[in-house]
Amino acid sequence: MEKKSNFFVLLVIIAVLTLIIAVLSAFIIIVGINPPGVSAAESNSSSSNGAALQPIDDSLISTVKLFDKELFRVHCDEGKLAVVKADVTIKYINKIDGIKDVPAKITLHEDSLREIAGKYFQRLDCKYMGAIETRLQAKEDLKDEMNAFLLATIEKDSDRKKVSEIIYEVVFPTWTEQHS
Repeated sequence: MEKKSNFFVLLVIIAVLTLIIAVLSAFIIIVGINPPGVSAAESNSSSSNGAALQPIDDSLISTVKLFDKELFRVHCDEGKLAVVKADVTIKYINKIDGIKDVPAKITLHEDSLREIAGKYFQRLDCKYMGAIETRLQAKEDLKDEMNAFLLATIEKDSDRKKVSEIIYEVVFPTWTEQHS
């Protein structure tokens, strides 16, 4: 009789463990391998070969102020004047494989980065300059344009392939628009 009860206990333990494995497998299939709060796109972009990882540590980020309360003339219809008064600051990743001295590269090309920002504001249409979406789009567009420029300045093709971005973020601490 005792053998039958031991056998029954072992059978119950195996059944419970099988059920636990099935539930965990279903959870992984439904939720995925990514932890909560991390999308699959973020996971894929951080694991791509040679990509500059999204810095978590603030010591990997440096800041340069390109413009301080600069007036940018904005494209408008004839007879109208429109300007944006903005501070433009860039945050960049200061240690990247494939670039020996990132701060020196930023300093060397600082005037070109200013020119990219100035030309961007000249293309901006005064009809949309007050919309929050315009400011957000400007941040992304300037980041993309500045990264494209800086990546093009990397001499070795093998080093260029290691780097996906240098500019981490473009920030507008102030942005005030005015038009007549």
